Amino acid sequence: MKSTFPFTCSCGYQGNVETTGTQDPKDFQCPSCGAPFWFVPPLGNVVGTRIWGRASAELQNSDFTLAIVLSAIAVECELARLYFKWRHVDVLDTRTPTQADRDAWSEQWNKWTRIAVRFNKASELMVGKKFDSFLLLNPGPIKKLEAKYPDVVAGASPKEFFVSGLFHKRNRVVHDGEIDFGQDVAEKCVTLAATLFEILDAMDKERLKALDAKHKAHLKT
Repeated sequence: MKSTFPFTCSCGYQGNVETTGTQDPKDFQCPSCGAPFWFVPPLGNVVGTRIWGRASAELQNSDFTLAIVLSAIAVECELARLYFKWRHVDVLDTRTPTQADRDAWSEQWNKWTRIAVRFNKASELMVGKKFDSFLLLNPGPIKKLEAKYPDVVAGASPKEFFVSGLFHKRNRVVHDGEIDFGQDVAEKCVTLAATLFEILDAMDKERLKALDAKHKAHLKT
């Protein structure tokens, strides 16, 4: 699979770096001003990030239907990654996780077939709150969406706004065979996916902060 990583240079030039498979992007120079760019390998699984980058590239290439499908897949990958990551960390408090543990987590995750349920389960694991409750206390990502998509304000549930705006569109492609979506719908789906990545990253950091505080408290005892 080809992956695309967008970049913006300080000179204002915007472009993309492509990789194939699990290869990391190579260091390069801005085609406009020659400024150097160095790639710092990320920690952990980056499949979701790679797929989201590909969704952004397909939007630029005017393959709007594929951009919609890839945006939804990217978010699902990131949700699963974080859920399994923190289940793994929780077990490490007492022992090393086994294959039986991983199989049990996968079986449970697969039982939650509705994406809305998965949002809540991942949120509860990371921050001890349901998805919407977390956003009530951390409204930054939603505020950014309001200016561009006023309908986010009209919805009683941010979670349902994301489900309807992104995953219902994906379902219309995959389940109903609709493949003639326009640029405006695809742009919204890619934006919603990017916002969900931001929200999930905030949850991940909050859980990491809590874990760090727990370890520091343990060292003082």
